Amino acid sequence: MMKFLICSIVLLVAPLSAQQTTEMPVEPMLSMADTYQKRAPVGSQYFAKGSQVPFTGVLFGRYANGEIMTTQDYVDGIGQGTWANYDPDGRISEQGTYKNNRVEGPVTQFYEDGSVKARGQYQHWKKPVGEWTYYDRQGNVVHQMRYTP
Repeated sequence: MMKFLICSIVLLVAPLSAQQTTEMPVEPMLSMADTYQKRAPVGSQYFAKGSQVPFTGVLFGRYANGEIMTTQDYVDGIGQGTWANYDPDGRISEQGTYKNNRVEGPVTQFYEDGSVKARGQYQHWKKPVGEWTYYDRQGNVVHQMRYTP
């Protein structure tokens, strides 16, 4: 039912005419290797090399083979928004949220085939808290666990 609803919405949207344009904001991306850090109240504040202005956009790291290792949203040099980690073959392995330079909030872990492995919440610096649900590769719940702070 949900797939049908989403498809229906997409089909009802009229294409933009040549005179209508919608510009989507594009966040700049910067390699972590092209940054420097200053101490922040929690962790570090990131700056593009040669800049005195804290970086806003997506920082990324790469494996030696060139594949993306991680992407992380930053606002004014502070981790704020989403992050994702990838395996050396480029497959997403985990994604979650940053709050004021802390890895906190909802997180999803993935199997190599992209299916969900686990869902839960992290507290400061990836400490699991609350109810976590673990799945098999077919999406069946195989375990639930409660972590205490």
